[in-house]
Amino acid sequence: MSAKGFFASLSTLELASMIFSIAVTVAFVIWIFFGFRGNSTSIRAAQVFLKRDRWPGELHKSQIESWQQTNTMYGNDYFFDIFFYLDNTLLSAKALVAPGQMHLLRKGLPIVVKKGEKNRIAIMQIGAPQNETPAYHNM
Repeated sequence: MSAKGFFASLSTLELASMIFSIAVTVAFVIWIFFGFRGNSTSIRAAQVFLKRDRWPGELHKSQIESWQQTNTMYGNDYFFDIFFYLDNTLLSAKALVAPGQMHLLRKGLPIVVKKGEKNRIAIMQIGAPQNETPAYHNM
């Protein structure tokens, strides 16, 4: 029996059931693919953070206002959204924090932020700097 003969021998209900089954399977595969891909804005912000040493920008001092852990990981470390004020504007940027250092995050902790073109912004350092660099700009 050929494929044409097979489909011709199906009743309307059987054909509708077959089309519905195929559509549900395709929809489920698409849902799984996009569901496990992750939040694309979170991934883009993580890429900006990882390439922060390569793009030009000015360094600014600020303090942590608040933070939120994300589900995005790099190795064993977690990306955090760090919220801070810069020029009287509340901004956020990604920072990579080791699990053993999470408990050290607190409001008012000094940070160094790099702000570049195209709304690129990244946390360069959390905590007191080891050595002062004269290129920093105060808030």
